[in-house]
Order: sequence, then C-alpha cells, then structure tokens
Amino acid sequence: MMSDLEGKIASYLQRCRELVELEGGAGCLQLDSIVFDILEESAREVIIAVRFIEVVPDARESGMGHVDRFGRLRLELNEFGEISSASVC
Repeated sequence: MMSDLEGKIASYLQRCRELVELEGGAGCLQLDSIVFDILEESAREVIIAVRFIEVVPDARESGMGHVDRFGRLRLELNEFGEISSASVC
C-alpha cells in the first residue's frame, strides 16, 4: 500500500520538469515507466532515486528505441508536506 507521501511523489513525477535533465535529449519520457525509491526523508526534504524509460528514435531500425534512465532528485516540502520544488542531485 502506497503511503500519502509516496502518492504525492508519484503524482508530482508525472509532471516534473526536472526529469528532463536526466534524459539524453533525443527522446521523450515514457510516463508509465517511472519508478522511485525514497532514500532519505526529513520533515522538509526527501531524496529519491528515480528510474524511467526514455523513448528515442532508432535510426538503424527506422523506429523507436528505449533507454533506461536514472538519477536522484531532492524534493523540498512545504509546511503542509506538499512538494514545493525539486532539483537533480
């Protein structure tokens, strides 16, 4: 069962522009592939490891290829426990 914080993170990642910084630049994020793990958690900050698939053009096959991407994000929380900002760390 997903905790309240995990639900907020999952929802935030669906529209998180910081994930673009983890992409290779040639493709687009496959939203249904996003998974994360909480690494550190405090009252005002959460560090997560995030993984997703980037769909990229594949010239050899004249189609699309898939590249696994991963990284860490620092999520800052406001006084209500809502995610107020994110940055790649």
